[in-house]
Amino acid sequence: MKKKIIDIIPISTTHGVGEKRVLLNSQETSTPQIAVTRLKAGEMAKEHLHPTMEEFFLFQKGDAIMTVGEEQITCSSGDFISIPANTLHALKAITDIEIITIGCAVH
Repeated sequence: MKKKIIDIIPISTTHGVGEKRVLLNSQETSTPQIAVTRLKAGEMAKEHLHPTMEEFFLFQKGDAIMTVGEEQITCSSGDFISIPANTLHALKAITDIEIITIGCAVH
């Protein structure tokens, strides 16, 4: 399978902020989702958790603060963050950001 990111129609994220272009969804793979996600400066995905999914973030552009539990982590281009299943986390874009996000189901 080959896709061009520019040909994928952006959709809203499930957190109601930003947009994502889904590269793979649950109908195409056993991994729940791989997407390129963009948030504008000031947008925030409020604190939440995923009981049955690990999340991975690879920051491509911009600066953000990822809160994982009680820890605040400043993230920028080239940084990778791994969030275990059932872990509270939030994301705030300081500048416009672009992230590759991967969600993996845990059994």
